[in-house]
Amino acid sequence: MMKSLVYKLLFLSVFIMGFTSCDDREDTEFNLPGEWYTSDEIDFGIYTWGRGTVMTFNERYQGTIGSKGDPNYLLFRWSWLEGSYNVMELEFYDDGSTAYIWGAQADANSFSGTWYNSWREYKDDINGQSFYMRRVR
Repeated sequence: MMKSLVYKLLFLSVFIMGFTSCDDREDTEFNLPGEWYTSDEIDFGIYTWGRGTVMTFNERYQGTIGSKGDPNYLLFRWSWLEGSYNVMELEFYDDGSTAYIWGAQADANSFSGTWYNSWREYKDDINGQSFYMRRVR
């Protein structure tokens, strides 16, 4: 009897968590379009964006990243990584390189996650760069 109850509770909690992850993605997609700013340094290979880093996203799963006032923004398209919880893959148009944002979450005022410069770094969980951005109004 007790074992049956434990299994039912375990199943129910896993079932509810499945719905939660979908809601997080949908909420993030709804809130993401717009312009975001951080003073956190984001290091992406030869580019390092520090104080004044700006990211933009649109409804067509495209965006830009660069430094405020610098016209050399990088363009990217993004998608959710299948089989992972709130992981965004950013593919840059200029050279086809990719970056990954683990734990990507956006609400009406903030966007955060952990930035990885490559698939290897994401899979091995090395050199992750946590960031927090606020919406530019």
